[in-house]
Parts: sequence; structure tokens; C-alpha cells
Amino acid sequence: MQKSSEPEFDHETSLLLAIGKSQSQQAYAELFDLMAPKIKSFLMGRGSRHDESENITQDAMLSIWRKADLFDPKKSSARTWVYAIVRNRLIDVQRKTTRIDRGNDKYRFQSGNDFVSNGGVDAEFAQTQVAKLLKELPKEQSQPLLMSYVKGMSHKEIADEIGLPLGTVKSRIRIGFQRLQEMVN
Repeated sequence: MQKSSEPEFDHETSLLLAIGKSQSQQAYAELFDLMAPKIKSFLMGRGSRHDESENITQDAMLSIWRKADLFDPKKSSARTWVYAIVRNRLIDVQRKTTRIDRGNDKYRFQSGNDFVSNGGVDAEFAQTQVAKLLKELPKEQSQPLLMSYVKGMSHKEIADEIGLPLGTVKSRIRIGFQRLQEMVN
């Protein structure tokens, strides 16, 4: 018996290699039908919502189509390679969600604040309170904050007017804003 020089591969590996070598749409459709339900189940088991699982699956499968030529069966199985792409996409989505949530929390007013009542803000009272708080900040922080948020000047314009480096102006605005948030909360 004569041995074949071609190594034997499982079905998923053969499909992935066909996609990578010739961008076989038939192989891709078959791999999609085979893997997409498993990927969705994997994602749902990790706490993803149904719609989020669908989106991540679609993104991952598109990445598989685009990157199939990078797959090397000597380094990993097809399934391992596919799930690495899925896990990376899931991590990206989770990081983005965490950043958005953190950003929303940073600027969310709490109902216990003095100048927030019934979801509305008394603008005159709020301005008075903000002016009082700004007076408590050192001038090097309050001045760029006022120039940025009241006068609407860009950070570059503030740096030019005050005669400081742009990075220093940005730092002072950030620190001043953080201190204001601490005073309000």
C-alpha cells in the first residue's frame, strides 16, 4: 500500500484550508452552518445576550473568511483557531461595553445632588453652585475650565492664551474637572 503525501485532516480543518487556499464559498457556507450554532451557544454560555451573540458570531465568521489563509493546521486545530477568534472578539466587545459604562457613570448625575430635582435642573441655581465650586479650585485649574466650558475655547487656544504647553492645559482641565466631580458627589 502506498501512503498519501497529503496529511489527513478533520472536516473543519479541510473546510478552513479550502477557504484559505481558494476562498471557496461552498466551504465557507458549510463551515458557517457547522460552526455558527456552536459559536452562538458558546457565547450564550458566557453570558452574552442573544442579539450580542448573533453579532459576535457574524463578526467572527467574517474574520475567519478574511484570515483563513493564516490558518496553519500544524499549530492548532481548526476548532481551536476559530474559537480563539471568537474569544478575542468577545473580549473586544466586553472591553468596549466596560469603557462605555465607565464613561456613562462618570457623567451621570445622582438624584441626591442639591441642584437636581425630579429629573430637571434649575439652571440658575446650578450656575451659582458651579461658580461657588470653581472658586474653591486653584486658579490654575479653574481658569482653563472656565475658558473651555464657558467661553468654548479649544485646548490649543487656551494653551496659546495662557502661554502653557498643550499637555499642561489638558492635565489642568482634567484634574479640575475631577475635583469638581468629587465636590459634587
